[in-house]
Amino acid sequence: MNGITTQLYRPDLTLSRCIVLLALSSTLLASPAHAQNPSAAVAELPGYRPFTFNLPADTERMLTIDADGDGRTDLMTFAGNTVSLYFQNADGFDFSTASTELTLPGEAVGWDVSDNYATEPGDDTWSLIALVDGNRVQRWPIRQHQFGAAETLLTDINGFTGPGYYRLNFSRDINDDDLADLIIPGAGELALHIRNPDGSYQPPLAISSEMQLRTVLTPDNRRGLDIVGSNTRDLQPVELTRDVGQSLRIPLLALRDINGDDKPDLVSDTDERLDVFLANNASDDNYFSSTPNFSVDRTEIRERLGEFDVDQLDFANLTGVLALTHEEILQDMNGDNVDDLILREGGRVALHLGRPDGINLDDTEQILRSSGNVLSVFLYDENGDERPDLWLWRVEQVSLGDVFLWLAISGSINIEAFVYPNEGNAFARRPARRITVALRFPSAVRMISSVQEVRDRASDSEVILPTTRALLPPNQDSTSSRAGPVMEDLLILLEDQVDVFFSALTPESEADDDRFLASIDYQRNRDDYEIDIRRIIDEFDIEVNRDVRAVAQRQPDVSLPLNGQSRRGDIVTVDLNANGMDDIIVFTERNDEAVTGMIWLSGFN
Repeated sequence: MNGITTQLYRPDLTLSRCIVLLALSSTLLASPAHAQNPSAAVAELPGYRPFTFNLPADTERMLTIDADGDGRTDLMTFAGNTVSLYFQNADGFDFSTASTELTLPGEAVGWDVSDNYATEPGDDTWSLIALVDGNRVQRWPIRQHQFGAAETLLTDINGFTGPGYYRLNFSRDINDDDLADLIIPGAGELALHIRNPDGSYQPPLAISSEMQLRTVLTPDNRRGLDIVGSNTRDLQPVELTRDVGQSLRIPLLALRDINGDDKPDLVSDTDERLDVFLANNASDDNYFSSTPNFSVDRTEIRERLGEFDVDQLDFANLTGVLALTHEEILQDMNGDNVDDLILREGGRVALHLGRPDGINLDDTEQILRSSGNVLSVFLYDENGDERPDLWLWRVEQVSLGDVFLWLAISGSINIEAFVYPNEGNAFARRPARRITVALRFPSAVRMISSVQEVRDRASDSEVILPTTRALLPPNQDSTSSRAGPVMEDLLILLEDQVDVFFSALTPESEADDDRFLASIDYQRNRDDYEIDIRRIIDEFDIEVNRDVRAVAQRQPDVSLPLNGQSRRGDIVTVDLNANGMDDIIVFTERNDEAVTGMIWLSGFN
């Protein structure tokens, strides 16, 4: 689904000091230019029109969807069991009253939205669907700018939902047939209901799963954050209605082609088991079989390796406990587009080649054994032949005496990687390369002192200013140039205005595929590396307002006035009318009466 979801009450985006933000911003970052002379900026963004919204105080979420299929994104809000829709038209938004509203039934409801339940081809009608009280699934189609009558999709099911009303991503296309299926959470498992073309559902398939039920009984206000709606910026308690309760999250099921037949297979990965369900042939009535095609019983592996017993701990080799660890890698190693299984148990590494009908764990193509304390294994192409090689990481022995010594003086631990080249259907019997990473660290006393210094710097850091990046219309100001690589614009939310800086930031680079190798600056012609924990701690700094610092000596190109003071506000950008220009959404305040804010919508010339 295209669009964004915005939580209206986000502790991670709050101010860290309960002082008037405007006064602080004038001295922030050694009095930056844009704070010294804000009057130099223009007060409007050409082509944009502001809209003010005033939502019910118990609004918890805003969702952006094109509910009527006109190419303009509409806003759906959720306040308790009330769902409201605000449609966008050629004139923008009218927030005086909701276009349509729906009251959800039941006391424990997990809801979702989808455009995949249309009854006729080419119909892009959106629907709100809900798992109600764990025993039925209903949907409400959106037609002619109104919520339609409820339609029942499933009844007499044994699902689980916590009390309350919350987002539950239980409508997903599992088998890649362009039909949304249903994932119903139960006691320790998920029931998958595959949808047929006629709208009926196949018998449920039970998948073991680790659902996350988050229960918060004590509000988290360790930093003394101020609360939206307080009349002053004195310390206020966290609102129990927002920070105490339950939420249920269905884990993402891995859907990918395991056996090379171009059909998505299902991987259920839990702490107890790794189960793989292969897609059946088209002639089979059910897309998945009721039992997995192959499984790894992790509980049985742990029983075989044994449990940690302090009475049997070898104090001369504390890292010997790694012999009790295991890991599984499901990845194609021989290039036949069928995933293979690498199973490590302690220092034993077994290779099981995959076939179109699955993997037989009784057939082992190769077994490699390593002495020492094996930390981990992974696959990575080391020699550039486009075939993944086996990396086996081993850590040296650490004794209890070493630990006591490190309490007073610095020390080091060597971690070694042995690289076994890929030879097609097996790895080389002996490693072709050994890489050593020396992990150096200060004494425990020095480390504790350094960590405390970092915490002190964090507690003394300046006010956190809400910011966001955007791509606004080019050439809005004669001083702005977009020649060369496209630069991103920066928007900073202050207490009574939004400062806009055109072409202020370079785009953020994507993270490296293997972050560990990238972190040590891995090179094929180098075998020895070092990670200095002392240097990392000494150079560590709490990056506060990094993007704001980048424009510290600039005047804002535009300063958009707010319709009131922003108290614990937030700012996001999203293209609401599909014109390639980011639109701006600002949440200014949440109090006992309303959630207020503004939207700057583009496309008005």
